[in-house]
Amino acid sequence: MKVKRWAAGLFVTCYLLWLTVGIAGHALKIPLVGNTLGYFIVWDMFCGWSAYDNRTRLIAEDSNGNYFEVREPWGAFTPFGNVDRINYDVSNNLAPRHIRNVISHTRHPDIDRVYVVQEIWPKQFNVPDRLWARYFHEPKDTMTYYSLFAICRPDGSTIESYPDWFNVQTMRGIADNPRLQQASQMSTPLYNTFFNPRAAANTVGFQNPTDLSTN
Repeated sequence: MKVKRWAAGLFVTCYLLWLTVGIAGHALKIPLVGNTLGYFIVWDMFCGWSAYDNRTRLIAEDSNGNYFEVREPWGAFTPFGNVDRINYDVSNNLAPRHIRNVISHTRHPDIDRVYVVQEIWPKQFNVPDRLWARYFHEPKDTMTYYSLFAICRPDGSTIESYPDWFNVQTMRGIADNPRLQQASQMSTPLYNTFFNPRAAANTVGFQNPTDLSTN
């Protein structure tokens, strides 16, 4: 019994020490958090997770007003699980190259433009029907949202670009909340800790306005 108690105490102590090292390294920006091992001890490793799932849809429009889905006939690349690689492109950096690659290697009518559309829905609708019936006492009526992300030419070059759906919701949440608007006006800007004012002053060579001569 004493051995188990000592082992449990040692495990909890090591865990707390390791967590403290991670928090301190993340706060002080020491090289500990700049490697793969450090990823597992930083305190905010899951802060970017969202309650919504999303997919990227590429819709091409020809000169006659017909619409087609831009999809590679040779099969999509799925690096993790069964989700296509294009869906991991949260910044829309891959979509132009993807459009150009698919359209240039397939037969189709003359394409005028391609719409990059985000399909978004709450992740709770991803659970199987049996789990839904157990935890949610309501019909499983999936709520799906569509948001225009970009409009591209057939060669993949961007004609128009729009903020993604998640950023739009954040901006709308701030714009529709008077309390947040007032708080943002009263807040004090923060300095980036990576910026060194002394080094910048020595590099740029700031001058006091009183030292400047006027013509």
